[in-house]
Amino acid sequence: MSESLRIERGWIFVNGTRRDDGTIEFGTGGEMRFSPFEAISQRQDAPITWGHILTASLQRLAFWRR
Repeated sequence: MSESLRIERGWIFVNGTRRDDGTIEFGTGGEMRFSPFEAISQRQDAPITWGHILTASLQRLAFWRR
């Protein structure tokens, strides 16, 4: 499931779209973007680990320090 998730410049991108019932359907070609803060609340629906959240947070910190 890691191919449906990537981290760029402090954003966590998930390959999927949100269904009408609020769950995420993976592999649809759509792209959902989460900040690390949003990802904490979406962990049940998406395959986002604490490692992904920490990596995105550190990238944001490094980006804003430039």
